[in-house]
Order: sequence, then structure tokens, then C-alpha cells
Amino acid sequence: MTAQPASKHPPITTKAAAEALLNHIGETMVALVQVFEDETRLVRAGKLSAAAELTPEKTNLASIYVRDIETMKLNAKFIKETLPELVEEMRAAHDSFREILSRNLRVLATAQSVAEGLIRGAAEEASRRQDPRGYHANGRTTPAKTATRPVMVSRSS
Repeated sequence: MTAQPASKHPPITTKAAAEALLNHIGETMVALVQVFEDETRLVRAGKLSAAAELTPEKTNLASIYVRDIETMKLNAKFIKETLPELVEEMRAAHDSFREILSRNLRVLATAQSVAEGLIRGAAEEASRRQDPRGYHANGRTTPAKTATRPVMVSRSS
């Protein structure tokens, strides 16, 4: 018989502990929503460096959120039986949270796509400038190169 490893999440056995956990999850979601909205606003304004500075806070809050959700899942039966109204409120709040997260992810994906397009265009333009123009001895033009040269981008601006 092998011993079961101790859970990182102690079982919740009181109504107060269950309520405290759900309230903490709610507070963490509110903080994450604020970071997502700030990040979305900054990315839309083109302030990518400022948006990137939010990453550590976002990562920390997401870690707390995931840990608390794991604890809630491990104690789901007790929490649902003890605080059914609060569980339903949390479910509705989580649906709104997912929509805000989805909107944030769409803005970030759009910004990434635009940035990649700009870099690709700059690389193609730099490569095009290096292509020799003119005719060969056989009267044909120089064929276009298919490979592009690397482009360096300064993040200082």
C-alpha cells in the first residue's frame, strides 16, 4: 500500500472558509479584469512597452486565480452544498470574465498580426533594395529573390 501525497490544498470544512475562498477568487478576477482592460487600452493606443510592463502583475494574478480555482474544484461538492447562491453569482461573474479575457486576447492577436506584417514588409523592402536591377547578357531581367534578409528592430523607441 502506497501513501497518498498530501494535497497542496487543504480541504475546506467550514462555510466561512468556503465564502472566503469564493470572495478571494472574485477579488482576483476583478484585479485581473482591471489589468486586462489597462493592457487592452494601452495596446490600442500603440503603447506596447507600457502594456508589456503589466505582464508580471498579470502573471502573478493569473497564478493566484488558477491556484484558487484548483482549491475550489477540489472542494466543489462542499462549496456548492454550503453556498449555492454564491456559487451561481461566481458562475455569472466568471462568464463575464471570460468575455473580457476573450476581448483582450483578440486585441493582442491583432496587435501581433499588425507587428508581424510591418516587420515582414520592412524585411521585404530592405531585401528589394539590395536586388540588382537590370538585364543579363541574354536580355532577361534579374529574377526576384525569394529569401529575405534579416531585419533588426530597435525596441528603444
